[in-house]
Amino acid sequence: MKTLDKVELNKVYKIKGFDGELDGVLRRFLELGFSKGEKIKIVSTSLQKKVFLVEIRGYLLSVRTELLKKVVVE
Repeated sequence: MKTLDKVELNKVYKIKGFDGELDGVLRRFLELGFSKGEKIKIVSTSLQKKVFLVEIRGYLLSVRTELLKKVVVE
């Protein structure tokens, strides 16, 4: 199982699902387009890898590492 916080930069992945409970933050992810089968790419990271810049559905999001640990990709 590979999570989104441990993938290579600028490589396209497909969201396979979510690990853990769908709390309010993950529900918001679903509203922003983080759904199963959606293509996603990590564009860049902060120096300490606490924040990731993610491209999904043609727009960029800044997401914390602890949230990306819940997104499973293939």
